Amino acid sequence: MPNTSTPHVQTVTDPCRSQVEHSPFPAELTPDLLADRLIDEHGYETDFDMQFNACIDAMAQDDAVGRTWVFIREGAELHMRHIATLDLLDADLTLYEMILFDGGNIHGDLWKHVFFPRQKLHHFVCEA
Repeated sequence: MPNTSTPHVQTVTDPCRSQVEHSPFPAELTPDLLADRLIDEHGYETDFDMQFNACIDAMAQDDAVGRTWVFIREGAELHMRHIATLDLLDADLTLYEMILFDGGNIHGDLWKHVFFPRQKLHHFVCEA
């Protein structure tokens, strides 16, 4: 616990404590809770579109490595096939059950980002 007995420390901590006490977020703010609040405020679709476009941009960089995969359901079977990333810009994404960007760069960064277009949901995994 910081020493708040000196005047200059008290001057700094009082406004901070006041902001925390009047914050619309609970004191036990976790990254998951923050993400839920932001999605509630801005909507799934905006976040989905921003993240999807960021993946296309990342896969189009000169130092990018990896592939893009789409999953298509045909009856009871789920089929996976490679797709050129830029082809997704003009595609009807709802035709795909899932889209997987298996990306990274020549510097060794690796990541995966999976999208569920019909539900407007996505999940990112960094393999740093």
